[in-house]
Amino acid sequence: MGLLPVMVIFGLSFPPVFFELLVALLLFLVFQRVLQPTGIYDFVWHPALFNTALYCCLFYLITCLFV
Repeated sequence: MGLLPVMVIFGLSFPPVFFELLVALLLFLVFQRVLQPTGIYDFVWHPALFNTALYCCLFYLITCLFV
């Protein structure tokens, strides 16, 4: 597959990674809303590190799908 082109919206140039970051952020927010009531954060040592790792994993998966 080829690289995605630069998107121009209202005269602003956005690289393809910007949209991948947004999709990963939306998925992260959905995952966080689902995981919060389950009590999984009670078993996590550091919730901020867990959230960062979750976002990084989602971003990696989205990037693999786009490229």
